[in-house]
Amino acid sequence: MKKRVSLEILKLETIRLNILKEEKRMNRLTEHEKLRCKKQKNSFQYYIGGKFVGKRAKMEHIRALAVAEYHDKLLRALNIEIRALQRAMQTDQKLSDVYRCMHKGKQVLFQPEYSPVEMIIQKFEKEEYVGLGFSESDPAGYITNRGERVRSKSEKIIADELDRQGIPYKYEKPLKLNVDGMVKDFYPDFTALNISTGEVKYLEHLGMMDNPHYYKNTLAKLDAYEKNGLLIGRDIILLHESFSRPLNTRSVVNYIKEFLT
Repeated sequence: MKKRVSLEILKLETIRLNILKEEKRMNRLTEHEKLRCKKQKNSFQYYIGGKFVGKRAKMEHIRALAVAEYHDKLLRALNIEIRALQRAMQTDQKLSDVYRCMHKGKQVLFQPEYSPVEMIIQKFEKEEYVGLGFSESDPAGYITNRGERVRSKSEKIIADELDRQGIPYKYEKPLKLNVDGMVKDFYPDFTALNISTGEVKYLEHLGMMDNPHYYKNTLAKLDAYEKNGLLIGRDIILLHESFSRPLNTRSVVNYIKEFLT
């Protein structure tokens, strides 16, 4: 949460700074030049200081007044929002510190209702599971930088990029989904955590989109995700390729940065 809120504050502060620079460049318009307008048939009429002005003759000045009014209101709203985000960061820190500051001997006795992100990550990394596995007839596969065996060169690229960016992940960790009233095991290619929020995300590498059988099975899998409340673009990250269109490594980097950091 901290990183996401910090980025939002930075974005709003940048907008605020740009507005202040623009106002300084325009020498800020005076109060008595307040712009009013009303609709007349299919057009608008403009008044400055209560006096009607011809739109064609003073369009640039009219526009400047409208922008100045918008900037004035936006600055006030930005200041309120920035202060609220700063308070939210402080609140998150305080809530996390309640458990974090307790003695380790007490921490092991219970699970906190509000878990610090680092605790969520630690628990995730310690989880043991039985993945889909490989049979003797499976191709040799590829070995990631972490020493894991994966099924394709593209999956190695994805795994190595997750590792490079410090993203906790599990390869082919089972996920139980309800399909037509029956609970079945699915195996997302990668189960990963957002390192700022602790949210779970699933990365699916769709590697043979030009294969009709593979395409049909993929749609069935995505349908199962959606019916279990896991939405594509929110919970499910899709990376794709075909025989003629290889995996876009830049997109891999962008998706990881957008959804997992």
